[in-house]
Amino acid sequence: MKVGVFGSSHGIKGFIKVFTEGETLHTLKAPATCTVEDPQGKTSTIAIEEFRPNGNHFLVKIKGYDTPETVVKYRGYSLLWKKEDLPKPNEGEIYSEDLIGLLVISKETKQPLNYKITQVMDNPAHPILECKPIQGEGETILVPFLNQFVGDWDLENQTIECIHWEQWFAL
Repeated sequence: MKVGVFGSSHGIKGFIKVFTEGETLHTLKAPATCTVEDPQGKTSTIAIEEFRPNGNHFLVKIKGYDTPETVVKYRGYSLLWKKEDLPKPNEGEIYSEDLIGLLVISKETKQPLNYKITQVMDNPAHPILECKPIQGEGETILVPFLNQFVGDWDLENQTIECIHWEQWFAL
């Protein structure tokens, strides 16, 4: 599960910035072994020696990478974490990957809308749900993951409510 993205190097000792959403990485304790994924999807394992919050990101020290010139190779890589090793979400929270595959239903009528969530896209303001038809042709619908547009989700029944679904076709 993707929990962060590596940015630029920081300082002269080989630290690199990691940008993430939410509180997931606050529980990481070093030393730790983690999986990283390059932009082409190839994965490898790294050892994190040090990890600390720094403003709107975290600073990570990767074992064996002691200068800004060496650690920059990880820029753009994703930091992956096993779901079972992540902290349990708080009440009313969910990991965005759990939304993928949920069937979209109308909040007003509780009827299926023949769409499912295929992707949760990162966006600086809020995540965006990509909804595609379950079968056949149809428009891809993008819905902001905000309370005014998305109601409750039910992981057991694999559904998520959309509020005023018809408005998304007019846009």
